[in-house]
Amino acid sequence: MADISGIKVIDQRLKNKAIHYSKKYNIPILKEHSNVPCLVFDRDISLHYQTDVLENNFKTGKFRTRISTFQSESLIKKAIGFSEKKQQTILDTTGGLGHDAFIIALLGEKVTLIEKNIGLCILIEEAMDSLPSTSYFSEAISRITIINADSREFIHMAKEFDVIFVDPMFNSNKKLKRTQQMEFLDNYLEEYDDPSLDFYETKFQRMVVKKELRSLCGIKAEPAISLKGSSVRYDVYLNKER
Repeated sequence: MADISGIKVIDQRLKNKAIHYSKKYNIPILKEHSNVPCLVFDRDISLHYQTDVLENNFKTGKFRTRISTFQSESLIKKAIGFSEKKQQTILDTTGGLGHDAFIIALLGEKVTLIEKNIGLCILIEEAMDSLPSTSYFSEAISRITIINADSREFIHMAKEFDVIFVDPMFNSNKKLKRTQQMEFLDNYLEEYDDPSLDFYETKFQRMVVKKELRSLCGIKAEPAISLKGSSVRYDVYLNKER
């Protein structure tokens, strides 16, 4: 799996921030002429790979609309078993750009987001950091813990979470209509990570696997519930005795 080689600072006003991430994730500050996969700290912070660029802005585009209408996310609410009476703990095993995790945190749940790609971890942190300083966002951000790791390291803790959430990013052989962000990730990550089978073998309480609408389950057992949207579905597996 590809990852960044370091951070390239163009806007010197962001140098201290770059140094912070350099120390936190143990990655170098690169010279400006370095031509490698890297994060570029300029007016906007972006991930550069070959000739492509990825940004992760929570304030613009389609995800801004999701944020503004998060209470209407009926599919994801049903999938995680959302209840206003009880806060749940969610293990997001495939953090990606942090979109689903942030919606779930806005709903009031406590999320542990695992992402093994350093570049994506920093993009998530920066996307949340750039949001307006309102209690509305600050409280949601406080409910998210971002960990740079392989989620399989948490398999022994699966039963401690109310919900295991897996999004293998539509790993499908079909020709799907993809967003520009998905096209970038398709090339950048080279392969998709799907730990759903690994977590299925644990004593989980509830597991949600987000899939492309027409894709195969990937797990031999039938889900207890399958919630279908226009382009995605959520396969829900409930706790079981093994």
